[in-house]
Amino acid sequence: MKVVIGCCGWGFFRPKLYFGKEWKSRFKSTLQAYASLFDLVEVNSTFYKLPKAKTAERWKEEAREANEDFSFTVKCSRVVTHEDRFATKQSKEAFEATVKIAKALDSNLLLLQTPASFKCESKSVKNLRSFLRWVRRRFKNLIIAWEPRGKSWVENESVALSICKEFDLIHCVDPFRDEPLYFSKKKIAYLRLHGMGKPSMYNYKFTKNDMKKLGNFLLSLKKEKVKLAYVLFNNIYMYEDALSFKQSLKKL
Repeated sequence: MKVVIGCCGWGFFRPKLYFGKEWKSRFKSTLQAYASLFDLVEVNSTFYKLPKAKTAERWKEEAREANEDFSFTVKCSRVVTHEDRFATKQSKEAFEATVKIAKALDSNLLLLQTPASFKCESKSVKNLRSFLRWVRRRFKNLIIAWEPRGKSWVENESVALSICKEFDLIHCVDPFRDEPLYFSKKKIAYLRLHGMGKPSMYNYKFTKNDMKKLGNFLLSLKKEKVKLAYVLFNNIYMYEDALSFKQSLKKL
């Protein structure tokens, strides 16, 4: 199984901390500096606002210049998941626009993250299924990870699983909270680590013991015949934590 480690976004990455004051003499951008340390990033700025295709192409060129194996995954526009919620043509247009950016990044994996307020209820399920039927007709080869948030989907696990199987979605989870239900026919795990505890899970710093647990969890995925695992940290200490996990993974 191949494990690819990265973070959700590079906007808060501080190259100076890793390369010193002269980092600009080595790298064209913050992204390029980031790409020299990691093989993956989830572009989550697309959730808020989609960039121009030319901007996305520049991101790809800069990252690949530093790391030829670098890859992008893309978080879908919030218009689809949080505003229109799969209900109308507006969702389809926003999804198509997101796919265009993904293509510019040479990415074929999109993340759909639904909020806790998008509950497992008949209307929501109906809209989601209708939307995904359209997606599968329109974008047959696109890989989609779905992160359903909230207790509603945990309590209705069978419904979430049936949706994943019907539309071949990767069930995206934080493995410290939930077990992934389905890895798609391509056998891919998509893990987003948000942190734990109060006052905010995003203030959490993963411990050595956490890293060991995460490593053991990845080893357990081999039983599921998972071929590829994306591990994405998404907290204040995500860059430091991701680098620490890369080191700990070498010891397994």
